[in-house]
Amino acid sequence: MNIAYILFDEITLLDFIGFYDPIKNIRSREFMENLNWDLCATHKSIKDSFGLEIIVDKIKPDLSDYDMLVVPGGYGTRELQYNTEFIDWLKTGKNVDYKVSICTGSLLIGAAGFLKNKTATTNFNEYKSLEKYCERVVQAKIVDDNNTITAGAVASSLDLGLYVSEKLIGKEKTEEIRIGMDYHPEKFEIITVTNEDAYRT
Repeated sequence: MNIAYILFDEITLLDFIGFYDPIKNIRSREFMENLNWDLCATHKSIKDSFGLEIIVDKIKPDLSDYDMLVVPGGYGTRELQYNTEFIDWLKTGKNVDYKVSICTGSLLIGAAGFLKNKTATTNFNEYKSLEKYCERVVQAKIVDDNNTITAGAVASSLDLGLYVSEKLIGKEKTEEIRIGMDYHPEKFEIITVTNEDAYRT
């Protein structure tokens, strides 16, 4: 399993780190063989809105080489969704098995065409902005439409990481990760879409 984390300027880093932390525990606990990831961007480093800088691993790699794309949100998404160079790069991942977004990262995967005829969610302030990219916008913490998985605002990132962990390694091992994090989430709704029907679990 090869994961591409898509980073950019004015990212909300908790969107990224909240998801990353449960996933990296899959590797640190040796629950999955050959789990790897790269931090990817269009230039060698990115900064969040407050100047915190991250050096990336790869600059504009061919995203078709990965099994999962993870696209966080942040203020940078508002303009980046209209950046042809960035969106064309993101489109190289159109055939990737898992497409995952946190918060307004959904605007980016939407702009790349990954949400066409899909049900999705995003930050509660951007539901209207997402409508042009997908079939249906729902108010939910996590929506899984045939492995195109979108999550709500920033605090959903940890829950999303655990949800994806469970898809990859199962409930029992994911529960070990959750306990190790001392994380006790409140019960919440996940919308899972199969074909054209939405089921609530």
